[in-house]
Amino acid sequence: ELRILLIEDSRLLRDRMIGMLTVPGVLKVTGTAETEQVAIVRIDAHDYDVLVVDVELKQGSGIAAIRHARRAFAARSQPLLIVLTNYSLPTVEQRCMSAGADHFLDKMQQFAQVRPLLERRQRGDGH
Repeated sequence: ELRILLIEDSRLLRDRMIGMLTVPGVLKVTGTAETEQVAIVRIDAHDYDVLVVDVELKQGSGIAAIRHARRAFAARSQPLLIVLTNYSLPTVEQRCMSAGADHFLDKMQQFAQVRPLLERRQRGDGH
């Protein structure tokens, strides 16, 4: 079962995404965070296979959380990092990829791509 940390500050979206990212025995959202600070605490306290990260948070930034995750998991197994944002601009994508994101997706138009990426990870087909 892939353990997912969902970093998203909209409760409505979080609830919807938990529903879409939950497949018993396959995918499970084992942690959520709505601020950069909470995300960092969760990353330090638990292992995750996947992080789904929003860029703009109520407090702080998803990009800082990505950077922190890459450092925190350096000695452990690196999670798959998927950015899901409404700010799908090339400059934002560049910053996310530089911070260590594996995928950069537009929340409105590319959300359907998240599940296949997770399923690929689950099968062990790399990133």
